[in-house]
Amino acid sequence: MSLNTKNILSGLVVSLFIIISSSTAVFANEIEELRNEIKMMKEKLSAMEARLQQSEARAADAEKPKTGPEGTITDAITSITKEIEFHGFVDTSYIFNTNTPVPPNPRTNNLRVFDTDANGFMLNMAQLSFEKTVSKESPLGFRVDLDFGQDAKLIHSNGLGNPGDEFDLEQAYAQFCIPFSLPLMDTLSFKFGKFVTLMGAEVIESVNNWNFSRSYLFGYAIPFTHTGLRAYYKPFADIPVESYIGIVNGWDQVDDLNRAKTLEAQIAVTPNDKLSFSLGGMFGPERADSNKDFRDLIDFVITYQPLDKLTLKANYDYGWERNGTSAFAGYTDGKDASWDGVAGYAKYDIFDWWSIAGRGEFFHDRNGVRTGVLTSSTMPISDLAVWEFTLTNEFKIFKNFIARFEYRFDKASGQAFTKNKTTANNQSTIAAEVITKF
Repeated sequence: MSLNTKNILSGLVVSLFIIISSSTAVFANEIEELRNEIKMMKEKLSAMEARLQQSEARAADAEKPKTGPEGTITDAITSITKEIEFHGFVDTSYIFNTNTPVPPNPRTNNLRVFDTDANGFMLNMAQLSFEKTVSKESPLGFRVDLDFGQDAKLIHSNGLGNPGDEFDLEQAYAQFCIPFSLPLMDTLSFKFGKFVTLMGAEVIESVNNWNFSRSYLFGYAIPFTHTGLRAYYKPFADIPVESYIGIVNGWDQVDDLNRAKTLEAQIAVTPNDKLSFSLGGMFGPERADSNKDFRDLIDFVITYQPLDKLTLKANYDYGWERNGTSAFAGYTDGKDASWDGVAGYAKYDIFDWWSIAGRGEFFHDRNGVRTGVLTSSTMPISDLAVWEFTLTNEFKIFKNFIARFEYRFDKASGQAFTKNKTTANNQSTIAAEVITKF
């Protein structure tokens, strides 16, 4: 090998060594810089994790019940507000009476309690309801129902507002549930205030009935509301038996008419998902300044669903009042009064949005006390029997929008109705009803 060749190879080796050394130094520097960056990132992540843990701790502390009077009240109000349910409806109708009653006779549908106006539009009811239900986990509750419209002035209780006002406090009660179970006492709760009656197959709100018009039994045989104390008792969780018992001021009385009280009671049984029935009663004096002359009532309701689309229901009521005629001016003989009646119902759901319901009924007011014909100058009847048949088509046009069309025929044992300018023993009405729920 020549000297020049050795010199060239030596130069290449030295150059390669220099290049490798330089690259190694550069690579070492880059590794050191990368380590520093990783270290800085770890420090930042640790700081972020610490801040996140602090935020989670503050959030957990905020969710915990605050101590002290102010925190306790705030938490209680927030919790209760979340559990309050708000709902209501507006119910309007038009009713045409084929008898076309005209002056001097009043333009009314005789013996009807709610759908009273003949050949006219009616604002039946606008209702607002506020309710907090009770359970063992949340034992305190209440309910308030505010009613406006024609129906509201027809259900007034004595001592609450003026009878002609188109506003009524239908229900206003506080409720308490025992927050634990005892032997033979699965559920026990109490209502204190004003509440609707337990009796009957129908309710005040037309939207919750099968028909637009109410039955004679609902209008005359039973009360609408009570003021007092009511207990609900369910002895066993797995046995479908429920019971109610209460002590109240009386029939539709906020201010009692006498010093005595009225007892209400009911037992309800649901053997299966197709059959249910209830037996109830009320016992107590109801006339002004009379603590001995009792008014008694027995009420029985049974509901049966033989088919998925067909539901049947029946209601029987019997009432009796000692010296019942004494409540009317000019009647001092102290004659006992009694009334009874039976109503049968059927409802068939043709489609989810269309159903048809029928009702047939007989009501006997033996002394004219309940219907008031005992003292009527236009209907001098002391013993009145009435029959009625009602057919109602209901259309659920939207989820919260309902339209009904109804035909009803009434017939009486006497001249209890008005036809043109005279009297008649029957009447027919055609009604259209529109209900909006919210």
